[in-house]
Amino acid sequence: MKKNNLIIALLLISFINSYSQEFEATNFPDISSTPSASRSVNFVDINGDGWDDIFVTNGLATGQNNMLYMNDTNGGFVTITSDIIVNDNERSDGASFADVDNDGDLDAIMVTFGAGGVGRLNYFYRNNGDGSFTHEPNIAMGTVLTYSETATWVDINNDQFLDLYVTNSVGNLTNLYYENQGDGSFLNITNLPITNESKPSRSVDWVDYDGDGDFDLFVTNETNISSNSLFRNDGPNNFTQITDIAIVQDNKVSAGSSWGDIDNDGDFDLFVANWNGFSNQLFINDGGIFTEDNTSIIADPTTFSFGSTFGDIDNDGDLDLFVCNAYEAGQTLNYVYINDGAGNFSLDTSSALANQIGYTFGAAFGDYDNDGWLDIFLANTLNENQTNSLYHNIGTGNNWIKIKCQGTESNSSAVGAIVKVKANINGVDVWQQRKISANSGYCSQNSFTNHFGLGNAVTIEEIEVSWPSGLIENFNNIEINNSYKVIEGAGIFLGFEDLINNNLLIYPNPFSDELNISSKLEINKNDITISIYSLEGQLLLESSAKEINKINTKSLSTGNYIYQLKEGSVILKTGQIVKK
Repeated sequence: MKKNNLIIALLLISFINSYSQEFEATNFPDISSTPSASRSVNFVDINGDGWDDIFVTNGLATGQNNMLYMNDTNGGFVTITSDIIVNDNERSDGASFADVDNDGDLDAIMVTFGAGGVGRLNYFYRNNGDGSFTHEPNIAMGTVLTYSETATWVDINNDQFLDLYVTNSVGNLTNLYYENQGDGSFLNITNLPITNESKPSRSVDWVDYDGDGDFDLFVTNETNISSNSLFRNDGPNNFTQITDIAIVQDNKVSAGSSWGDIDNDGDFDLFVANWNGFSNQLFINDGGIFTEDNTSIIADPTTFSFGSTFGDIDNDGDLDLFVCNAYEAGQTLNYVYINDGAGNFSLDTSSALANQIGYTFGAAFGDYDNDGWLDIFLANTLNENQTNSLYHNIGTGNNWIKIKCQGTESNSSAVGAIVKVKANINGVDVWQQRKISANSGYCSQNSFTNHFGLGNAVTIEEIEVSWPSGLIENFNNIEINNSYKVIEGAGIFLGFEDLINNNLLIYPNPFSDELNISSKLEINKNDITISIYSLEGQLLLESSAKEINKINTKSLSTGNYIYQLKEGSVILKTGQIVKK
């Protein structure tokens, strides 16, 4: 299916941006002064307020509580110490958040790594709807002793509910696949190719590597006597192991992997992070055929790399790359690679981000202050006692757009959706794309809000969202430097809901013979429409307001109604009203 929507005029909320990839280390006391043995980091909106929070796992062998920093929406964070999700005193490794029960909030899986020949239980936490969690120890993935590294969610069988895949690296254990039953329970599925290998697996990615519309599985393995693993999805619970392409033919000690369209040619390329002295790898995808780029600076160093993540840190319209390094003799630097737009990278050696010394295990991008520039959190672990780092992106100049997706026929978190943006950058029409995923690199998770740098583009020519359900939606002529929400089948909405709700008012409620509309926002009054529907969805009244003021509602009977306020085709606000 293909649904086209013409967007004529949009709400203008502008932010001042800059052309630079400069970062400054933040000085939030609990983040920058609390030593820990951190493993992974998740940029996720736990309480649903539109601002990303930060969750960090800690992997001290003797046990250590995790960390949760709630965004205060004013440029800072509040440290949470009382919730059960930060009071497990476990040896935690990876974590992944997603809305597994489609109730509108993010639930979590946190995996642990055993020690001394004894496996440990993984932990599933269900979100209570207010940003607090309940531990469910009797759920299937919480009852198996493991040596787990990371986990991620994806809807394998396309039933609208997210399933779970967990990697194990020690004890001759196979990886684990849990099928979501849709009733709050999960079923441990065995005897599949994706659960039969006993390799020391580290990271996991679900990606449509061959472009046939379903999710294939790529797993990194950390021994040079066995290759990484690729399983092609051939239908419900039907996987075929692929061994004859480049990405699974080099036996190196791999830890992490990241997929991203580095050359903006419409398919996802692959970075593999290797350690124990093996060089990292960059594979260029050309229609499902992968070629290793041995000439790239990315492949040059002999490394001890773990986490990695793609993101456009300078907002110029292409994906840059951050690589975490650890466990080399002495302290080490991380790698910041800047993309030139054609998929060629240069190593940044001057920024503060590129000059942090220590051990970094995981890293994730997210725009914690909603200024349109990607910030980055580093989970550090030198001597199992290093403080973590949050770097604020202070770039200026280039334009951007952010898009959050919410599934209706697909899973609520829109995991597996592909978001594409077309804009004219430097005189050339460029298509960029992002894959919505519940993990990034090794053990971490980028924000669910898709960020696109736009360089000097002055408008978005087109946005295309391909949903896991098969629906494809297109939106045209979108204003830059804004955040948007796309709801599957319902349209594109302006983001920053608190800003809209507080500054765009429909009153009184209950009302009698007229409704008033007032706005403190800069909007095009000539293009404002208010529509009033019955609770059954029948359009009863529609008024175009050249001057936003009063709407005559005498024709409506006493009762409950739904209103929708739009500027052009962008939905600004919806809600329920009552006529008395």
